[in-house]
Amino acid sequence: GVSGVAAPRGACCDTGGAMDLEALQIPPPEAIGGIVILLVLAFFGRTNIQARLVFLLTCAAGAVHIRLYAVREYGRVIHEFDPWFNFRATEYLVDNGVYKFFYWFDEMSWYPLGRHIGHTIYPGICYTGAAIYKVLEAV
Repeated sequence: GVSGVAAPRGACCDTGGAMDLEALQIPPPEAIGGIVILLVLAFFGRTNIQARLVFLLTCAAGAVHIRLYAVREYGRVIHEFDPWFNFRATEYLVDNGVYKFFYWFDEMSWYPLGRHIGHTIYPGICYTGAAIYKVLEAV
């Protein structure tokens, strides 16, 4: 306490010294996005145009700074999101199907070792591209 004497365990609340999270009234994670949007709208409703512009430019500069982190840290090298690789992987998926795509060992990736594609990529872009291709092919 203030006088240098520690309060006995559990004296601050009735949970045996543990923090009562329900008493904090923290919103659930799915509500936080809505709360942030409300705060931003409240900010924009009560500020002048210069403050809004500074806020938006700060957000844009922060986004560019975050996006260019890998370029500053590792150089100008295309890493995981190589568009040519994603095109080849999507093409393989369309031509050979999901089962063969999942077990595809690509000798052209990570040369000379090769790469087991089905277990080492996030295939969302390939599945999305293949689905769009199939829909447009059917039209």
